[in-house]
Amino acid sequence: MSHSSSARTRTRRSGRLIAVCTTGILAAGAFALGPAGAAQADTGSGSTAPHAVAPATPKSAPQPTFTLPKTAKTPSKRSRSLVAGQNTAGAPLTTPRFDPDGDGLADVLVEGGGGSVGELAGSGGDWSDLGTTQQRYLDIITPGQETSTATQVLTLTTTGQLSLWDYGSFPGGSPLWTGSGWNTYNKVVAVGDINGDGRGDLLARTHTGDLYLYTGTGNTSNPFAARVKVGTGFGVYDQLVGGGDITGTGYESLVGRDLNGDLWYYRLDGTASSPLAAKVKIGTGWNTYNQLIGYGDDHSQQGGILGRQVGGDLYYYTGVPGGSGTGTLTPRQYLGGNWNSEIIAGQGNNALWGKNNLYGLTSGGTLYYYSGLNTGGLDSRQEAGTGFKGAKLTAPVSLTSADEEPVLELYQGTLYNDTPGFEDVQTTGFGSVNLVLGPGDLNGDGRGDLLARDSGGTLWLYTGKGDGRFNAKTKIGGGWNQFNQIVGAGDINGDGYADIVARNSAGQLYFYAGTGSASAPFKGKSLIGSGWNTYTKLAAPGDLDGDGRADIVGATSGGQLYRYSATGRTGTSTFKTKAEIGKAGWNSYTSII
Repeated sequence: MSHSSSARTRTRRSGRLIAVCTTGILAAGAFALGPAGAAQADTGSGSTAPHAVAPATPKSAPQPTFTLPKTAKTPSKRSRSLVAGQNTAGAPLTTPRFDPDGDGLADVLVEGGGGSVGELAGSGGDWSDLGTTQQRYLDIITPGQETSTATQVLTLTTTGQLSLWDYGSFPGGSPLWTGSGWNTYNKVVAVGDINGDGRGDLLARTHTGDLYLYTGTGNTSNPFAARVKVGTGFGVYDQLVGGGDITGTGYESLVGRDLNGDLWYYRLDGTASSPLAAKVKIGTGWNTYNQLIGYGDDHSQQGGILGRQVGGDLYYYTGVPGGSGTGTLTPRQYLGGNWNSEIIAGQGNNALWGKNNLYGLTSGGTLYYYSGLNTGGLDSRQEAGTGFKGAKLTAPVSLTSADEEPVLELYQGTLYNDTPGFEDVQTTGFGSVNLVLGPGDLNGDGRGDLLARDSGGTLWLYTGKGDGRFNAKTKIGGGWNQFNQIVGAGDINGDGYADIVARNSAGQLYFYAGTGSASAPFKGKSLIGSGWNTYTKLAAPGDLDGDGRADIVGATSGGQLYRYSATGRTGTSTFKTKAEIGKAGWNSYTSII
């Protein structure tokens, strides 16, 4: 039975955090550099640290709308057409993957700001507020039936904890099972029941593009069998989804989009050692969407894919009825708007987590906060506090599993954590440091880390412990004082590792790809382009346009703000053409962070 909105409504967590300081110095944003590129003087009005941080006033976001196209009420049942010798060839397709109310129409699960989880019913688009997650998740996956209970949900954390939940216990209860080590992969995809045993199966991709199959076992103590390597070269896709039976022939599918916007179909034929048939190109121009979502089969047992545009409009594509066997899709149909949730279960990107905002600091010491909207732009500013004049500020990617938007303050050689609940956390030994930033996880453990550059130009890595504290620093290398800006907040090139960019005094911008290894966290630099000294300030807000890749912004002396959306490529093609997202006023800030 479905849960009504009134039956499962829980108190929502009050959004993200705003830094507030009324008596002294506070830190927020990527480490602040002055307009001339030199680190700001530590001349705030306060004489002690840390300072208070208070929650932001949450802004209400419109709920997405969802209206499925009408289909036949009594579809004819098809049987699975697996290759000879597999488990139960001829078993009926299990449709759809996520149908808590059992009406034969797939529902959609979303997570918004602050961890609030909602569900939209396929039968009419009714919204149910399911409550708030106990921690923030990197991804939410709806795999299909894994146990005797009809509907399950999978959650994945940044530290690689994959948990299986009964729908009725999610998100406020306890999972049935939790397994570790899943941060080996940059993408885990639900592809339905590919071998006909009635259990949902998973495909998981490593950072190097290898693909592994995990078949469902039906056992809650060990819900997935040992992995089997089934493919290589899948790193070419920036979106991977399970499309269901889009051919109408009884096979599940894996669908990938490459960086050119071409769409590719892989039939999943049930063979455990080699389940993927040769790829077939089934579309072009799919880079009009910032997310693809694997909807799976509807109640007519026809597979479908959803496409979300940057503005939040959602479209539906289904396989051609009758089964051409080639993955041909029908023309798109509009389903609704306001689909700018941070997570939509089944979305195909490598999830980016931990930052989606900017701060602006005025010369008078007033700090303003701008929240990202996943539409490419920023929300209207909120005052975050006063008394920040001359402060050294940094707001890295989240340092804990709470997605807490940490607020750090560098003051007289000590790094203070001003985030609520972390006020007693501090790290000493920063006396010679003139730049700090937190681009995310740099050693592959899923915890946010910091970079610090000293006055001699040496760059140091402080790996995070996951609680706002850091391990002892390790040396990355020298020569980093050639750069007057170094910024980063997440994965720019789409491989799942955190990256940074750095600008020198000549205006050349370089890209440093992350490796996930603490001993050598970055590959060699790659030139993005010249002329970047047209910007008085650069900053890394995270992912502004909702495609899962980290973006950067630049402010001009005239006060305009431009977004550079990442493409998933490197070199001169690292970013798309600039897009203006602020027409004036950004020159009123001494730093944007």
